[in-house]
Amino acid sequence: MNFAYRLLAASAAASALLMPCAFAQTPLNYTTSWIGNSFGYGDGKWMQLDVEAIAVAPDGTVYTNAPWDESGSEIGVYARGDKLAVGGNTHGWGAAGGDAIAVNSTYVYAAMSIGNQNNTLRGSDYSPAGSTWFGVTRRLRSNVAKGAPFAGGIGNSANVTKNSFLRVTVAPSAADAAVRGLAATDTELYVADTYDNQIVVYDAQTMRQLRSWAVPSPGRIAIDSDSTLWVVQGMQSPTGPTVAHYDPNGAALPGAPALPAGTMPADVAIAPSGQLAIADDGAQQLILLYNKSASGQTQLASTLGTRDGIFHTVKGVPGDWRFNGITGIGFDQAGNLYVAQNGQGLRPFGSSLVGQGAVLEAYRGLTRASMWRLYGLTFVDAAAFDPASTANVYTGSKLFTLDYRQSAGKEWSYAAFTLDRFDYPDDPAFHMARGVRGSPMVRRFNGGLFLYTLDEYAHYLNVYRFSPSTEGDVAIPAGLFAQNPLPGNWPQGQPTYGEWMWRDANGDGRVNAAEITSNPSTGSTVGDGYWWVDAPGNVWLATPKSGIREMPLQGLDAHGNPQYTYASARMFPMPAPFTRIARIVYDAASDTMYVTGFTAAIPWDSTHWKEAGPVLARYDHWSAGTLTPTYTVSLPWNTTGNPQVTTVGIAVAGNYVFIAELYTQRIDVYDARNGQYVGAMTPGASVGNTSGWVDIYMGISAAQRDTGEYVVLVEDDARAKILMYRWTPGQ
Repeated sequence: MNFAYRLLAASAAASALLMPCAFAQTPLNYTTSWIGNSFGYGDGKWMQLDVEAIAVAPDGTVYTNAPWDESGSEIGVYARGDKLAVGGNTHGWGAAGGDAIAVNSTYVYAAMSIGNQNNTLRGSDYSPAGSTWFGVTRRLRSNVAKGAPFAGGIGNSANVTKNSFLRVTVAPSAADAAVRGLAATDTELYVADTYDNQIVVYDAQTMRQLRSWAVPSPGRIAIDSDSTLWVVQGMQSPTGPTVAHYDPNGAALPGAPALPAGTMPADVAIAPSGQLAIADDGAQQLILLYNKSASGQTQLASTLGTRDGIFHTVKGVPGDWRFNGITGIGFDQAGNLYVAQNGQGLRPFGSSLVGQGAVLEAYRGLTRASMWRLYGLTFVDAAAFDPASTANVYTGSKLFTLDYRQSAGKEWSYAAFTLDRFDYPDDPAFHMARGVRGSPMVRRFNGGLFLYTLDEYAHYLNVYRFSPSTEGDVAIPAGLFAQNPLPGNWPQGQPTYGEWMWRDANGDGRVNAAEITSNPSTGSTVGDGYWWVDAPGNVWLATPKSGIREMPLQGLDAHGNPQYTYASARMFPMPAPFTRIARIVYDAASDTMYVTGFTAAIPWDSTHWKEAGPVLARYDHWSAGTLTPTYTVSLPWNTTGNPQVTTVGIAVAGNYVFIAELYTQRIDVYDARNGQYVGAMTPGASVGNTSGWVDIYMGISAAQRDTGEYVVLVEDDARAKILMYRWTPGQ
């Protein structure tokens, strides 16, 4: 996916001008809400999707930074549980945010990079061809969106951050030379030039270099009250990072803390008590507090947090002091503690991962009581209902519970995190392009709960089982269907060509070569297909050109994993009138197949490779081989307008079919019984009358509540949330 800035602000009225009149004249009586973000954007605010670093001002204002936020809030400002500002100009046109941030009384210093977008951007504002600039943007604390220029500053000549970028290093475009640590006083700025294995010191006012010294792959930096430095170093060491002690000129000092086995120091900070605080993003998920003696020695005194964090006792349940992927810590002058997490930990070197959802929280001084907590939990995530209860909603890695009695945006509660990187490092999600599970399908059969997930473009289908008595809410890797080999070296034993699948035959949640079954006879004919899992657990694959295949469930193995075989598969030929299938939904209870795709009248073309197509068809008695449609529907489709009108997703619930449009923020509703158009839904005022594109293959789901109300969930990448529409027919 090209994560360019894709915020859509076109009004529903403007979009409607591109559609047949019928689509514009049938509004529905519905409400708009959302899941997964502390802010809905109705007030112009959203919690960013990732936080890689924080800096805390004495008054408790928290400044954040991350390499990417879909709507440009790489730099954010938060206080008292509210969002105050967005930094801006670290997003797009070659610019990106970064992995470190620091503040002094006047300025904010944030790591960022400036590239040239694959050599397409030229001029003094951009790095030369084949290279990227990595450095620091200096902003005013009084207005973090405005640059604080200096002699020798470069970049962004067309905006308010002109000449406020300090170039620390120039690296080849493929290299990760990101600045991984920053610390500042009113007179000096300390920069961890991780790529060049040094700490560089600049004048905080003029930004001229003062001195530097060698440090092996340095990371976070904390300045102590005596002006000495505590530095996380060895970030790329095969034995793991450590914490070292230096004087301001780079001389090594005694007192380097002895870290408990397994500690992965992610950040360092100085508590108002004078203690050295180290964030451990290892399996223990703790904050370690060290006392410092007059002789300069350190000794572990206590810890903050629950051992094992979110995976303690009942695994996956969030709560106070149950940390999950600590990326930053800091204290204010009152002794309050601020902790940033993203479910993943610090961004791995060389990756473009954006975490598993941002959490920013604060705890009060000596009492350690929770003060506030903010969430930005979803990105490139769809959501789906538990068949047993519309009060339970799963995304790829989260479980939310809903209380429909609450007001818009207040219905949801964060109930569980279902990924476990420590016990199940072989979870296929960690080896996919974005490191997330993406689009979920939740099924209950054979007495068990199962989660099936698609990557963003449906190349792979992951299978998970649950064992509440031993694993809590963690989804245990159980299987994987692959249309073609995964790029890279994972997993060992996958074929070099063709289709394959894995089942966790020994029940350890890890992929072993002996557990992989290949189906090379299908070759590339299944490539770019679309997976669907029906209620009884049968797996369907809509191939673009070869028809639809069913792989019936063959029961569960001794460990509770669903079993499938290529030998038991049944192939259905391409149904009329389609020439290319894009999406399917099969309702096993009624033996009804819904298909969207392309026809001879409007053929598929590569510029619309992710679309669901211009035609919807329903087929009754599908298992009997009835390939003549009960009805066909022409869906909204206009590829010559601006914006274009195309479709991207389908969901079926009760008596209705819901179609998500790609560019135009509209959900079209059809009567499933006869194909008649019913009306449309667009984002309401509670979410600022806007959303991002539905940008993945399975970005929409729906369910009917016992009350008769329909609830529709839609991906909204733009501001880290899931849109939720609530509609009761006839009201």
